[in-house]
Amino acid sequence: MAVNPDLFAVSTAPEMDISLLDVIDHVLNSGVVIQGSIVISIAGVDLVYLGLNVVLTSVETALRSVEESQRRAFKTRVR
Repeated sequence: MAVNPDLFAVSTAPEMDISLLDVIDHVLNSGVVIQGSIVISIAGVDLVYLGLNVVLTSVETALRSVEESQRRAFKTRVR
C-alpha cells in the first residue's frame, strides 16, 4: 500500500507556528467542555458507571458568561 506524502506534510511558515502558550490562551479565553463516560460490565451486567464533565476556562471568562446569562434572563422577565 502506497502512502501519500502530502498527508504528512508539515508547514514551516512562520504564520503557521502555534506555541503551547497560544493554545492555552485560546482555551482559557473561549473555554472548553470535556464530557466522557466509562461503563464497566461483566456478562452484560453494568457494575460501574463513571461520568465525567469538565469545564476548563478562566475565571474572567466564566464571570463574563454568568453576567451575560443574567442580563438575558433579566431582559426576558422585563418583557
